Amino acid sequence: MRLLHKHELHRESCSGLVGCVLWQWIMSNTRLPRSIFLVLVLVGAMQYLYYAPRLPEIVASHFGITGAVNGWQTKAAFFAVELAMILLATVISFGVPRLIEAMPVSLINLPHKEFWLGPERREDTLFYIRTWSVWFGCGLLAFLLFVMELAYRANLHTPPHFNNAAFVPALLAFVILDTVLLMRLILHFSTVVGPKP
Repeated sequence: MRLLHKHELHRESCSGLVGCVLWQWIMSNTRLPRSIFLVLVLVGAMQYLYYAPRLPEIVASHFGITGAVNGWQTKAAFFAVELAMILLATVISFGVPRLIEAMPVSLINLPHKEFWLGPERREDTLFYIRTWSVWFGCGLLAFLLFVMELAYRANLHTPPHFNNAAFVPALLAFVILDTVLLMRLILHFSTVVGPKP
């Protein structure tokens, strides 16, 4: 009886050679998602620097299905929302995995957690969760910043009008990405690889 290493576990749980190789590369690369996340935070800062002097003190903050304005707030509150979204994505990307690491195994809700959080697999499992969380946070932050960009641009028009034609495809893309990431996470931890003879 022998223990399977991280890469063997990934091979066992992947379906399709190309998809497996790509997913292994994505989930073993920690610098790339962290770099992307940092770039996205800088994009948020650039949005603030660019739009802050160009927007009125009272801005349109909520739009109906037709793109017409149905809610207003101060510019300061509007930018505070963007800051809150960046902080939320940061907590999801980096705070939640650290919280999971600090939790006792009994409080972690994970399929087959005795297998995945055993002494020989715990570090690989936590590494996978950390990497997955950063990729998820990148997708979330990219979507939120895009929505804010649409809201900023809407406020540069008189009267303000939200571009739903750009929002709907972005929403669909985010939902698809979110679904794929969640399914990969579920499938990864739903598979228990038994020992080979």
